[in-house]
Parts: sequence; C-alpha cells; structure tokens
Amino acid sequence: MTMTARAIQQTLHSARDMPDVLDLYRWAVQDPETHAALLRVVYERLNPGRHAVTLREDFAGTSADAVAWVALAEGRRAVAVERDPETLAWARRRAARILGPRAAALTFIQGDVDRIGRADAPAADIITALNFSVLHLRERKVLVSYLRHARDGLLPGGALVLNLFGGAAAIRPHVERHRVTPKPRLPGDRAVAPFDYLWEVCRAGSSSGHVDCAIHFDLGGRELRDAFVYAWRLWSPRDILAACAEAGFARAQLWRHTYDPARGAQGVFLVAVAPEAVDALPRWTAYVVAQRA
Repeated sequence: MTMTARAIQQTLHSARDMPDVLDLYRWAVQDPETHAALLRVVYERLNPGRHAVTLREDFAGTSADAVAWVALAEGRRAVAVERDPETLAWARRRAARILGPRAAALTFIQGDVDRIGRADAPAADIITALNFSVLHLRERKVLVSYLRHARDGLLPGGALVLNLFGGAAAIRPHVERHRVTPKPRLPGDRAVAPFDYLWEVCRAGSSSGHVDCAIHFDLGGRELRDAFVYAWRLWSPRDILAACAEAGFARAQLWRHTYDPARGAQGVFLVAVAPEAVDALPRWTAYVVAQRA
C-alpha cells in the first residue's frame, strides 16, 4: 500500500509521545520476514536449482520487504521504489538502523514505478507489488501498462508477485478491530507499545468493483482516524491473470496457502490454484505470480 498524504501529515503533526504512524502501519499490516521467505520459495519453485539475488519492491512505502530481503541472507540486493519523499526518508532511516553497513545493498529510488527503467535500477529476479498495491490502478490500461513495465524490469525467469483479496464478506461495509503486540525479529528493529488496528470498508460498489477503505489506530484511548485511506478497484484473479498475459508474461498463476488438517502444522502448503478456487469463499487473499520467459 502506498503511503497517503494524510498519513504523512499525521506523522508530522502527531504529539511527541505518540508513535510514528508509519511504525504503526508496519506493525499492523506487514510481515516482511514471512514475505522474504515466501518470495524465496516462489522463485525457487519456478526456477529449480537457482536462487534469487535481487528484489525490487514497487510501491515500497515503508520498504520493509526490501529491508527484510537483504537482512535475511548474505549477498542479496534490493531496490525500493516509492514516490513520496517523506516516506522514503523514514524508510532510509529504518534500513540504516536495521542493516547497518549492509544498508549499502539496498537502493532507494524516489519516483513512479512505471517510470523506473534499466538506467535507474538493475534488472531483478523478483519484483513485488504487495499490500494490495495494484488495486490503486483502477483502469485496465493503466494496470496493463504497469504489468508490462514490471515484466521489462525482470531478468529471464524472474517473477512479479502481487496480492489480491476479495469475497462478499470481505468487501461489505464493516469495521474489524485487531490487537497488535509488536515483536521485533530483526536486530535493530524497534517495537512500539501494543495498540489496536482498525480496518474499515467504508463503501463498495458491486457493479463498478470500486471499494473505499481506511485504516485507523487506537492507542489506548487516543485514536488516529483515517491514518491511511484507499480508493481501490477490486480486480478479480481472472482480470489480473488476463492482464498479465496481455502484458507479455510467459505464465501467470494464482497461488494460495492451503491446509491439510490431517498433517497439523505440517499441512500448510503454498500452491498454485485455479481462479475458481476462490469463487465461493466469503473472504480470501491470494498471490498472483507472473513469470517472465
């Protein structure tokens, strides 16, 4: 999810004793260490015997995935692309704190993701557009243009990984409250006091596919309303897979975590599924993995 101007404004004008809103966002909705492991698995399944080195995180925001990618294995490199300068400055400071000298392996680029070329960033093994970032691309021609640009930024065999959500229960207007207790897993990462994260679906148009959402934070009675706001188009898996084909990817698949209860904790699998696998689900999340030839 890209950081909104409203979020940055709240960051700059929040009281001194309140956590930074970008810290709250990172702990509420991001799991970068898990994403780094998932991305490695996806790439190695697509390319047996090969290992991904370079990750490009598009719509990077906090750049947490890029930081985790570099932190969790020697020899890796990452590029984080974000258009908002204040958010990028925050991400640089966090990267320096966590990575130390290894922060040199992470390049930050301020700019629009669809204008980043080979002169700006090296070709990548993996490009990500996570946190539902492609839902910001509300017109199909804009979506296909981004996908084509991402494909051109990949090395042969490289993969674009993005995520989607849907289901009738997920998009009906409602508010969900979640308790967040930060537990740092990377040296130098900084926790904040436990807080509540509220996810609100404000409006949804069933015919247009448009949905308006917001993130609020409750810090023990002090509430940050509309810390992040989104006006999205809920692309279906079939929409995205078709757009990937039009953009020139060699193949595109929907991947989900599935569960075999007979195997307990060992029964969780990340596998490719048919798009119709989510049709009847009241709520779902999934990854689209698109591979360059």
